[in-house]
Amino acid sequence: MSVVAPGTDVPKDVRDDVRGMFDRIAGRYDRANRIMSAGVDGLWRRKAIRALLAGLGDSPRVLDLGAGTLDGAIAISRRKPGALVVGADFARNMLAEGLKKPRAAKVAAQVADGHELPYQNAVFDAAFSAFCVRNLRDLEQAMKELRRVLRPSGRIAILEFFRPVRRRAFWDGFYNARVLPLLGHAVTGDRAAYRYLPESIARFVPRDEFETILRKVGFATVRGTDLFPAGVASLVVAE
Repeated sequence: MSVVAPGTDVPKDVRDDVRGMFDRIAGRYDRANRIMSAGVDGLWRRKAIRALLAGLGDSPRVLDLGAGTLDGAIAISRRKPGALVVGADFARNMLAEGLKKPRAAKVAAQVADGHELPYQNAVFDAAFSAFCVRNLRDLEQAMKELRRVLRPSGRIAILEFFRPVRRRAFWDGFYNARVLPLLGHAVTGDRAAYRYLPESIARFVPRDEFETILRKVGFATVRGTDLFPAGVASLVVAE
């Protein structure tokens, strides 16, 4: 059975600045992430995927929303070789970079908009998203879509940089504001893209507000936790 709804086209809206930014840096995106996080992003991703897949059986249908260069989707397929894994992202160049990876053949990659997913109702057992939801223009609508494509009792695991409740002098005032744009520019040649990251965090919701949105759109059990180091990133699991 196809997961794509009959007669549904992937939205063809005009490429906005954020999409263009990700397409520009796609070729150096992975390298920049590893350097700027000192590899900790991989630890965060593994923790989230363990929570996502626990008890799902051998052949779940899993959506990776904002799949980017497919690191998360590939890691899911590695842990569950019998899974159907769909990696969806609005930045075509990011997916193209991901499809060059050796294990990407196990993943179905698709250009898609998180606000209007081109999938049938209740077709996925689980959905994963790493550092994507902060970029959505209508968070509640996108979470409704994520809920729509999950079966009853389906599960999501969301990794994200939420806006901190209290300002963190080192992370917010120094590293994100000053060091990160310099590192990003050195690796990718695109200073503006890595100014966007701290700006997008400052504009985003705190974790508790995001959890409230998930409950509002129909997730019954929502659990959030801040991750090492110092709650820089957070994991939210909902069912």
